[in-house]
Amino acid sequence: MDDILSGLKSFFSQATADTALKIIGSLALLFLGFFVIRRIMHIFDRYAKRSRLDKGIISFLSSALSITLRFILIISVASALGVPSTSLIAILSSLGLAVGLALQGSLGNVAGGLMLLLFHPFRVGDYIKNDAVEGTVTSVNIMYTQLSTFDGKRVIVPNSTLSNGIVTNFSAEPMRRVDITFPLAYETDVSTARALMIQIATDHPLVLNDPAPDARMGGLDSGRLAFTMRAWCKTPDFWTVTFDLNEGLKQAFERSGIAVLPPQNQVVMSEGSTSGQDAARLP
Repeated sequence: MDDILSGLKSFFSQATADTALKIIGSLALLFLGFFVIRRIMHIFDRYAKRSRLDKGIISFLSSALSITLRFILIISVASALGVPSTSLIAILSSLGLAVGLALQGSLGNVAGGLMLLLFHPFRVGDYIKNDAVEGTVTSVNIMYTQLSTFDGKRVIVPNSTLSNGIVTNFSAEPMRRVDITFPLAYETDVSTARALMIQIATDHPLVLNDPAPDARMGGLDSGRLAFTMRAWCKTPDFWTVTFDLNEGLKQAFERSGIAVLPPQNQVVMSEGSTSGQDAARLP
């Protein structure tokens, strides 16, 4: 502690008026620089909102501009303190090399962010899914993409994961197809069930007429008739149409006396079994 205090006393005793002015000037430059950077970012954000640029590009450019301006400010303050520019550049180059080697994964995220903004596999507001998570894109930054899930969670995904992996974009197309399958009793009349399913889809106000809804029997499944109804709707209406058609079909089958069968398991009693406790029970 005494060595530190003596070192400080020696510095201030040897400091000249020019040194004091440099320190004061550098501090003033630092505070002024941060004020100017805030003003520049405010102006950029204001004009960016009026532009037609993609929100992901705006977010990426905002982050890059902020980092660049702060980097320039640090160099300016160091130069004002009297640090030689050549030495400063050499130090920053060495530091940049060391940081680059240490942050190879992070640099991959930066490259991934550039690829996402260049090719636009998705945009802010799109609902996407990859191998690990799915949700609505709320922002695309330099290193990470932020998603909002259905249950209100915020998920941060590295850009390299999205740029190098398989991503499903559910919002890219204006229309989506709703597929609903119901298992019906074997005795069900095919024409009656098919006409009923098509009628339920046609009557829904959010189901599109072109392509027209359709329903067909896909085959037999454990003694049941597997009927599938397909209907097209606008992408934002997908979940509403899915829920409404499931409920409407169930109610329509009940009113018409058509049996919707639950899942069934067949139990085979092998020779030698003495009681039903040795076999699995039907659900």
